[in-house]
Amino acid sequence: MRRWEYRAEAADADKRLSQLLHARFQLTRRQISRLKFQEGGICVNGKVCRTDHRVQSGDRIVLTLDQPPSQLETPPFHVPLRILYENTDLIAVHKPSGMAFHPGHGHYYDTLSVQLDHQLKQEGRGTRLHAVGRLDKDTSGIALFAKHPISAQRLHAQLRDGQLKKTYRAIAHGSTPPAGTISTPIQRKAGVLNQMEIHPDGKSAVTRYECLRSSANHSLLQLQLESGRTHQIRVHMQSIGHPLAGDVIYGYADSCPRLALHAWMLRFHDPFREETIVLTDTDDSFEALIRRLFQTETKEETV
Repeated sequence: MRRWEYRAEAADADKRLSQLLHARFQLTRRQISRLKFQEGGICVNGKVCRTDHRVQSGDRIVLTLDQPPSQLETPPFHVPLRILYENTDLIAVHKPSGMAFHPGHGHYYDTLSVQLDHQLKQEGRGTRLHAVGRLDKDTSGIALFAKHPISAQRLHAQLRDGQLKKTYRAIAHGSTPPAGTISTPIQRKAGVLNQMEIHPDGKSAVTRYECLRSSANHSLLQLQLESGRTHQIRVHMQSIGHPLAGDVIYGYADSCPRLALHAWMLRFHDPFREETIVLTDTDDSFEALIRRLFQTETKEETV
């Protein structure tokens, strides 16, 4: 259950309650309707109130949202997940490389969403979660979930408007330029399952990168997306001749045990508080890959 309280100001006087809920809480018509038909969902001065009620300055408006329980099946095993940040409206966790994000073909109990749902239930605080964005199975890093539909709507709006910013780190083959912007459009590759390609008729996609460290064989990059296309970083880096290490789809077979791509930082606004949240995450296997590739090449250069 999530509860909000608001004291109407002079500027709110004589507005319909539905207008105020949209202006002050950014609620959609569907969300207002859901609260309206929920017992005790919308109260003014301690009494259930119609949404056409005319608000007066000083009115105490209370919204109460009951969350339906999760419908996901309980897995027969548990994979402990590292929680990076949590409050009443959202939760951010570390997703390991190799773990699928959502249930799909060949994966259910071993997915991030099912395992997180199970972990929260075990701790007595289960709720229906709403993913805000996603990560590919082989990408590690920060995964964000909203705890109720209103939080999800606000976070998705930030994602759509570019206010929710995700920064990645990756290891690419070869020595890249110090920095660059890739802005070629991307579309699904015809006749190939779950594979993308550069195409003039594709959707717009922009990737900005900065090289943090380089050698003759590899470059450690920091990247930001101005769009969120499937496999965008992987396709864009391949298009400039620097596919990611460990990428068997868009690159080539190498000695890397995993895809060298990590969602390192997430920056967004708390959906209900005047607060900017900045999260960073490390992954042991990604850090080990950095040490292995660059230390090995340093030794080779000194021989």
